Amino acid sequence: MPDTPPEYSIFHVIKAIVLTTVIIALLGYLDYITGEISIDILYIFCVCVVTWFTNTVIGIICVMEIMLAKTTADYYDHIRIGSHLYEWNAFTYLFMCLVICLLVRRLKTALSR
Repeated sequence: MPDTPPEYSIFHVIKAIVLTTVIIALLGYLDYITGEISIDILYIFCVCVVTWFTNTVIGIICVMEIMLAKTTADYYDHIRIGSHLYEWNAFTYLFMCLVICLLVRRLKTALSR
């Protein structure tokens, strides 16, 4: 039936999470190396691809890993994390990534009907 979501095996889910974690770790390292140059578009592209080819739960896990990678890269790059402006920017970026994740999932659902 076309309206039923696909069933994923546990192996598929673990493989998707491991692959996502490796890619985000590489993006986090690239973010650390580049310093002040923003690579946010690569993070957003990663969220879109992961959510499109898996499901919303793995997409949200991807968003949490991205926030961890960005925060870690900023910490080791000596960005002032204690300032209120940094926390506000991190919150808005988290919100933006979650909205993108949910919109990509809705778009895929709408296109599959």
